[in-house]
Amino acid sequence: MIRFLPALFLAFILVYAYKGYAQETDAAKTKPKIGLVLSGGGAKGMAHIGVIKVLEEAGIKPDIITGTSMGSIIGSLYAVGYTAVELSDINKNANWEYLLTDNVRLRKVAMDEKREIRKYLFVIPIQDNKINLPAGLIEGQQLEAYFSKLLWPLTAHEDFNNLPIPFHCMSVDMVSGNVIEHQSGNLVKAIRASMAIPTVFSPVLIDSMLLVDGGVARNFPVQEAIDMGADIIIGIYVGFQEDVEAADLQSMTDILSRSIALAGIVDARKQLPKCDVLIVPDLGDYGAGDFNKSTIIQQLGEDAARKQFDELEAIAASTQSSFKPVEKLEKAERILVSGFEVEGLQYQSKKFVLSVSGLHKGDSLSIADINEAIEFMYGTQHFRKLTFALKENKDRNGYILVFHVIENSRALFKIAPSYDDDLGVGIVTNFTLRNMVGPATRMLVSMYIAENPGLEISLNKTVGEKQNLSDCFYLRSYGYNLPFYDKGDRLGNYKHGFFEGGYGLRYLLGLNHQIGANGFFKHNRLIPHSDLRSIYPEADFDRFQSGDWGYRLFYKVNTTDDFYFPKKGIKLEVDFAHSMAVRSKMKGVKDVSINYFIIESNAPYATLMIDHNWFKTFARRVTFNFGAGAGFTSEDSGPTVCFCLVVHNWETLVYSSKTWPDSTLAKFTPPMLLV
Repeated sequence: MIRFLPALFLAFILVYAYKGYAQETDAAKTKPKIGLVLSGGGAKGMAHIGVIKVLEEAGIKPDIITGTSMGSIIGSLYAVGYTAVELSDINKNANWEYLLTDNVRLRKVAMDEKREIRKYLFVIPIQDNKINLPAGLIEGQQLEAYFSKLLWPLTAHEDFNNLPIPFHCMSVDMVSGNVIEHQSGNLVKAIRASMAIPTVFSPVLIDSMLLVDGGVARNFPVQEAIDMGADIIIGIYVGFQEDVEAADLQSMTDILSRSIALAGIVDARKQLPKCDVLIVPDLGDYGAGDFNKSTIIQQLGEDAARKQFDELEAIAASTQSSFKPVEKLEKAERILVSGFEVEGLQYQSKKFVLSVSGLHKGDSLSIADINEAIEFMYGTQHFRKLTFALKENKDRNGYILVFHVIENSRALFKIAPSYDDDLGVGIVTNFTLRNMVGPATRMLVSMYIAENPGLEISLNKTVGEKQNLSDCFYLRSYGYNLPFYDKGDRLGNYKHGFFEGGYGLRYLLGLNHQIGANGFFKHNRLIPHSDLRSIYPEADFDRFQSGDWGYRLFYKVNTTDDFYFPKKGIKLEVDFAHSMAVRSKMKGVKDVSINYFIIESNAPYATLMIDHNWFKTFARRVTFNFGAGAGFTSEDSGPTVCFCLVVHNWETLVYSSKTWPDSTLAKFTPPMLLV
C-alpha cells in the first residue's frame, strides 16, 4: 500500500491543478471583454493618448481595439504593446511638419539633383501628352517610413487578431464604395489607407481596391468592436464637428470638407449610442490640422477622461480588470535578407533599383539600414513613393525584402516665379524628362522668361554597379544687360549674350561629394546700347565677340540642409579650368581707341577657383555663415575672404511664405561684411 502513496499524491495534485485551471478558463470565458473604439480626427486624435493614460490608471486593459484614421494609428501602436507613456513620447518628439510632407533631406539627395529639389512652385506630371494631376497632395512617403520604424519588424502577412491586443481598422474602397475592415495583411499599409483623407493624401492600392480614409463612411467603428466580441464599449470620439450652421460653410474648402465627411457624420450618429462609456473631449477651436498643438490636445483628452474616472473604475471593478502592460512583439534589431522583390515598376529595371539601394542578399539589416537605403533611392527623384514590406522566406531562412514603388512621371512640367540679378524678374519653367532618351537618363530643359531671357539644356545618364558614374552633355545661353561704369558712375549698358556647351563625366564619392571633368566651349558677345553710345563715344562699335575652349576639373561637397537658404552644413567647390585659346574680334569699329579693348589673344590660360561656405544655426534664430573664396589665374591674383551673418527671423520673413519657392529669391544677398 505504501508503494502506491506517491502515485496517489501525484494524481491528487494533477486533479486539483486541472480543476483550478478549468475554473480560471471558465472565468476568462465569462469575463466581459472591453472594446476600445478610437475615432478619426487628424491632430484631434492625439486626445486618444491622454484618455488611454487615464484608462491605465483606472486599471482598464482593453481586450479589443478598433480605430479609424488617427484612431487607427494610435490604436495599432497600443495594440502592439506601446504604453501611454511611450505614445506620449512619440507625440512629443515626432516632427509632424516633416512627416506630413514628401520632402527628402537634402543630405540624402544625389549631387546632380540637389539644385532641383523644392525649386519650383508647381510640378505638373504629364502622361500620354496630357496633364496627369496627382490623386492627393501628399503621398505619405515620410509617414510610412515612420510607421515602418515604429512597427518593425511586422511582416506583410500579419493576422491583426494575433497582435498582443486584437485590432481592426477601417477604410473605404473608392471603386466599390464598400467600407473595408482591415483584419490582416500589411499593418503599415492598413493604417496608411485608414488615414488617406481624400485629396489631401493619395489613396492606397491594396489588391484591386483603391482605399481612402475610413472617416468617409465609418469614422467611429463601434459595431466592428462588438462584432469582434466586445461586451463593454469605451468610445473616444474626436470626430467631425456636429454643431455646424449654414454660416459656417461659406468657402469652397468648407463645402468640400463637409461633403467628404457627411456620410461619416451620419454613420457616427448611429454608432455613438452603442457605447457604454463615451468620452468626447472638449477641444475648443483646435482642428484636424493642428499638429503643432498636439501635446495640448493630448492633455485635453486626459482632462476629459478624468471627469469620467468613476465610470471607468466601475467598469474595471465589474470586469475584474487590472491593467498590465501587454507583452510587446519581439523586436529583432536585425533581420537576415535572403531575397528581394520590387513591385510597381514601369520604366526602371529591378537591377537599377537594387543597385541604387546598395543592399545585397545575405545582408543582416536593421530598420535604420533599410530606411537609409530607401531615403537614398527616393532622393534620386526617380520615384514618387517608395516603401517596403517583409515577407517570410519559406524556402530559406530570413525574409524577402519587398520594395513597393510608384515611379515619377517620365515627363514633369515645372514652373515658378523667379528673380535673378542678371536676368531680372520673370518666370522660370522646366521640363524634366526621365528615361525617355534611354534607361537611367534625365534631360532638363529650363527656360527663363524674363526681361533678359535664358535657356539651359542638360542630358545625363547614370551607369555603374552603384549608379554613381554619369556622363553629362549641357548647353546654356543667357542674354542680359551688363552695366558700364566710369569712375563709379553708371553710364549705360551693354547687351551681353553668353553661350556655353560641354560634355563630361561625373563620379559620386558618396551622396554629398562629387568629382568630375568636362570639355567646354564658350562664346561671349557685347553690343552697346544706344544710351551708352550717346554718352560714351569710345563705345561706338557694332559688336564685340570672344570665344574660348578648354577643359575643367572640379570637386564639390554639399552637406547643407537647403540648397538656397541653408541653416547648417558645408558647401565647397574647387574648380580648375584650362582654356586652350581665347579669340576676340570687334565689328563695326569707328573712332575707338585701341587701348580700351583687347582685340585678340591666342595665349592659353588657367584658372583655379575655391569657394567654401560653412553654415551653423544658434539658438534656432541666428544662422552664422563663414565664407571664404580664392581665385587664381595664370597671372596670380590674391584671394578674397568674406564674412556673412544672417538673422534667421528676418530671413524667414523673406522666404518662408509658401507662395514663393526657394528659387524665387535664389539671388537674394543678405548683409555682409567684407574682410
